[in-house]
Amino acid sequence: MVSDPSKLMKSDRNAVLVTGVGTLVGKVVLDALEGRRDGLHLVGCNADVEAPNLFRCDEAVVVPSTDDPRWRDVMISLVREYHPVAVIPGRDPDVEALAEMAESIPEFRRCFVGGASAMARIIGNKALTAAFSRRHGLPYVESVCSCEAGTEAAVAGLVARHGFPLIAKPGAGSGSLGVRVLTGPEHLEAALRLPGYVIQPFLDAPEGLRLSLEAGLPLFWEIPETRLHGLQFVIRRDGTVGPSMGFRVTMVRGRLEDMRRCDEAGLRDAGQAFAEAAAAEGWRGPFNVQAKRARDGGWQVIELNGRFSGGTSSRRHFGFDEVAWVLNDWAGREIIPADEPRSASRVLRYLSDFPLHEEAMKNVRVLPS
Repeated sequence: MVSDPSKLMKSDRNAVLVTGVGTLVGKVVLDALEGRRDGLHLVGCNADVEAPNLFRCDEAVVVPSTDDPRWRDVMISLVREYHPVAVIPGRDPDVEALAEMAESIPEFRRCFVGGASAMARIIGNKALTAAFSRRHGLPYVESVCSCEAGTEAAVAGLVARHGFPLIAKPGAGSGSLGVRVLTGPEHLEAALRLPGYVIQPFLDAPEGLRLSLEAGLPLFWEIPETRLHGLQFVIRRDGTVGPSMGFRVTMVRGRLEDMRRCDEAGLRDAGQAFAEAAAAEGWRGPFNVQAKRARDGGWQVIELNGRFSGGTSSRRHFGFDEVAWVLNDWAGREIIPADEPRSASRVLRYLSDFPLHEEAMKNVRVLPS
């Protein structure tokens, strides 16, 4: 006799929990699964009740934000209720928070799509990433931390070797928020007073990069990004580094709009070295490496991500079916069919409409405070 029939039903339907499903990562994971979800039960979690991605899930749950003290208990209750085969983090803060929970809570250890919390902290902090790279002898962009002893001498050496422009990034930031381009000494002096920032050379920067304010503030301004390269890896649950794909993207206001395959050996070798080092230190699941070409023609890595990225659904059109591979690996069996090889050479992305209806919004489950 089953003491809780509803629990058995939920555990038998290959539940997949996606945190922060309202983000771009949530969208591309849903896009990558479009048309082949019959074997899944997708539960989307998000803090914003009006996020369109919620209404694309089989069940939608409004939860506190990750920095809310209630979030941890809510996630524990959802995992114990649904017994998911996988919990996919949709936001950078979720990656580290879930990794820490997975090390102390058996239910999360079984289903969290990620790895060791120490590696999650390295991935989420650029200063720690730089130290990790030095320890493993990996080609990570030269980095100087602000507001630390010896910073002035270190940054003077950075300017001498690379000149301007430089780039200042929040050490623990994500999504390009708070990133500043430093075009001269006055910008650098101001950036060095910002606590928790990392100063780096702006690799492969566009020519003539300067913002003129003589005629007022521009309504829109951005730096063209047409030469950002990356590699996406799948690190299997057994710790082996699985499939990978190299690519070049065009970003418009921080969002991917154009992706092309890139199979350059130097780029592939640099990314592979990072993936193998991350796997050795306990990372599992998706692993994203972003890189740019340095002045000497070599490759320098500028960013790591331990989750599915904004290009996930685009890569599926090249035959790189990372979501299917990860979910089947985590489930220990095939729960969705993986794609056959595809032959696309380029993927373009455009916006689409998604209407919200009052009746649908009434069906969203809001957990009690």
